[in-house]
Amino acid sequence: MANTVIVALISAGGSVLVAVTALILNYRGFASLDTRMHDLETRVDGRLNLMQTDMKDLNRAMTALEIDVALLKDKADR
Repeated sequence: MANTVIVALISAGGSVLVAVTALILNYRGFASLDTRMHDLETRVDGRLNLMQTDMKDLNRAMTALEIDVALLKDKADR
């Protein structure tokens, strides 16, 4: 009887050990995934900020061009 109880305890302990190991590995996988997502988010934010700066510069250039065209039209009408 004692042997059966010992075998049952070892079997249950093995199952618990496998489950705990799986949880730890799963947590590490999610932590790694979270780090990757954070890095990707940082890169995307940087690129979006760069695009926003480029669009502001383009808007300034287009406004200056519109002003120049308006001045040329005024000179041509005279």
